[in-house]
Amino acid sequence: MDHKGFTLLESLTVLMISSIMMITLFSGLPPIYEKRVVQHFVSQLEEDLLYAQQTALAQNAKVKVHLDFDRFKYAIMPADEKADPYLVRTFDHKIAIKESTLRQHLTYSPNGVPNQGGKIVIDTPCASFQLTVYLGSGKINVQKK
Repeated sequence: MDHKGFTLLESLTVLMISSIMMITLFSGLPPIYEKRVVQHFVSQLEEDLLYAQQTALAQNAKVKVHLDFDRFKYAIMPADEKADPYLVRTFDHKIAIKESTLRQHLTYSPNGVPNQGGKIVIDTPCASFQLTVYLGSGKINVQKK
């Protein structure tokens, strides 16, 4: 009989080579995922600060941003403490926000100007960022260190 097909040794060799290729491919995913989580957090924080500024302008009222570094969250709320917050976000415990020259409370006036300018440092296992809020214009700059 003339049988055509692969021997067991050939099949196992192909399976071993494909397994090695899959291991090398998927071993690189966790660091890439962690970097994306950090980049997403930094861009989300920047967008949320701009959201607070736009909310102050649109509603012609003061808007507060409270950064709670110890509980890994921040909130955007009206100046009236009794009102519900506009936005509350939590972030990963691996992300450490350090107060530099920007305090934990930032208030945008009705014309969108922050009450203070300054910097905060965002440290993570894979990268470090410096977020700067400029007094007067309220512009935000993020730099990777």
